[in-house]
Amino acid sequence: MKRALIILLVGLMGFAGIAGIAACSSPDPGSVDAGDHDTGDQDTGDQDTGDQDAGDTGESDTDTGGTGDAGENGENGPDPLACPPLSEPQGQIVEVTQDNLADLPHLVRTADPDTHFVFEPGTYDLPNTLHVRAPGLSFRSSTGDANDVVLDGRYEVNSLFLVNASDVTIAHLTLTRAVHHAVHVSPEGDATEDVVGTDLYGLRIFDISQQFVKVNSNGARTAFVDDGRLECSYFELTDAGRPNVDPTATGCYTGGIDAHSSRGWLIRNNDFIDIYCDGAGLAEHAVHFWSASRDTLVENNRIIGCARGVGFGLSESGNVRDYDDDPYPEVEGYIGHYDGLIRNNIIFADHEWYDTGIELAQARGARVYHNTIYTPEATGAFSSIDYRFPNTDAVIRNNLTDRISVRNGASATVDHNLEGIGPELFVDVTALNFRLVATATDAIDQGVEVDDAGIDIDGNPRNAGEAPDIGAHEFID
Repeated sequence: MKRALIILLVGLMGFAGIAGIAACSSPDPGSVDAGDHDTGDQDTGDQDTGDQDAGDTGESDTDTGGTGDAGENGENGPDPLACPPLSEPQGQIVEVTQDNLADLPHLVRTADPDTHFVFEPGTYDLPNTLHVRAPGLSFRSSTGDANDVVLDGRYEVNSLFLVNASDVTIAHLTLTRAVHHAVHVSPEGDATEDVVGTDLYGLRIFDISQQFVKVNSNGARTAFVDDGRLECSYFELTDAGRPNVDPTATGCYTGGIDAHSSRGWLIRNNDFIDIYCDGAGLAEHAVHFWSASRDTLVENNRIIGCARGVGFGLSESGNVRDYDDDPYPEVEGYIGHYDGLIRNNIIFADHEWYDTGIELAQARGARVYHNTIYTPEATGAFSSIDYRFPNTDAVIRNNLTDRISVRNGASATVDHNLEGIGPELFVDVTALNFRLVATATDAIDQGVEVDDAGIDIDGNPRNAGEAPDIGAHEFID
């Protein structure tokens, strides 16, 4: 299957929903735990590559430089995976047009708390980074449709947004062509209070040279970025953008959302498309939480054609974050990710640059439930789910996979998974429709009940048969 066909099919299958955004209630992630900081030594699949943690990168305002396989909801009432529109902003509103674009970086940098920047339709060539320093700011299109407003860095602006404050919302915008990141969230260098409440919703992000969204502590590691949300958004690295990927350290220093030492993030109902490099190096994960991150919930996402899917942790050692409650006092040494839950996601790739679907590295207490990982033509594939290193202790259940692998002394409870899967289980893999067919008896009613199974990727509960089905879709007759 060609890349262009995948993009076309995914686009036709309902991405209009990502234009909506709301303060949807987030489910309690339970014991979701995240962690593992930049160590300067990436290790995944059968490849080791380098990485760098910017910490406080010194980016400033002087920089010059969901959807998819949606379907039938078996319950009456609102669709639990819908993306309704954002409520009207309350407080001071700044209308952004081409007429005041030149002043925009200054207006954002000096804005009072709870100021709302509303963009009229158009393509905006940003003159500099939008440096957010006051809490409660929001940025959105006036129409509630991300397609109507494009913020373009032209590979001249380092990061389009640099966020140093809490409770910031960025929604209903298309962000493209940044030298570093579309959105970079990090406390200021001398901060002692964490940045919380980052809300990234209904975004479309294309062709960013480094990680599309970067989240990290300040350089002094005295403040962190917690309790954020990325939802109902679309990330894509196109063929036009791929030559502009930063080759620093790894040869392919790009990825989806990359978070260090962060706690309590929700990554839900997003699409990550074709984040890979063709021969230049191994791209980072579509979703990556490490460096002692904690309590990350990754659910109901579609990861199509990316080099790596979801990562909790990365290396055997790295930067740590001390949590007051010390959730695993009996464990000696480094924990890359604390707890956390990866459930009801679809991961698909059919090119040679794919490596691993879900990676657990020094991931203590991680749970991996009801994911479908199908990569039959990915000739360079290493594994569907890989868990490694001695401090990994995970639970892996009810997943449809090509292969599950263990390395380097890791431990896990692994049962009720199906490996070596083929296309006969699914409605139409060429159309990226991974719903189970009625004859998929190896998967239907073959799972085991687990706490926090969540809803399937169509929004259906896990109670359609005598037992839960294996994979991201519950079969609905």
